[in-house]
Amino acid sequence: MKETNELMDALSGSNNTKDLDKYLDQIDVVSAIPLDNHIKNLLKEKGMTPSGLIKASRIERTYCYQILNGRKRPGRDKVLAIALALELTLEETQRLLAIAKEGVLYPKSRRDSVIIFALNNHYSLINTNLLLANYNEAELN
Repeated sequence: MKETNELMDALSGSNNTKDLDKYLDQIDVVSAIPLDNHIKNLLKEKGMTPSGLIKASRIERTYCYQILNGRKRPGRDKVLAIALALELTLEETQRLLAIAKEGVLYPKSRRDSVIIFALNNHYSLINTNLLLANYNEAELN
């Protein structure tokens, strides 16, 4: 996958739609992956059951199953709770957020920085919320 700066340069350097076609072919198409399928794949990969996800993410049971069945689209905080429950890396979390069409974590945001720290240090959801509260930031709900 190309770096953002390289992709921006490719867009800036041409006014030809053939170049635009070539550029679009280079983009990692995360929107083509359904969120529910991606989460189910992560569950398998991490060896976790849906009930384990419910317990670790503290997402209400019915709502979590609706997410897993593609009937509900979770907000950013729920996606982050899922990422923490699955013990995802920062890179895996950023991809999950992109697939969910929620904003990726931004290190210039104070709250996001705390969450990035928690992910990098393998914090649980509960410990992440304690850390957020310690820095007077909104907890993941």
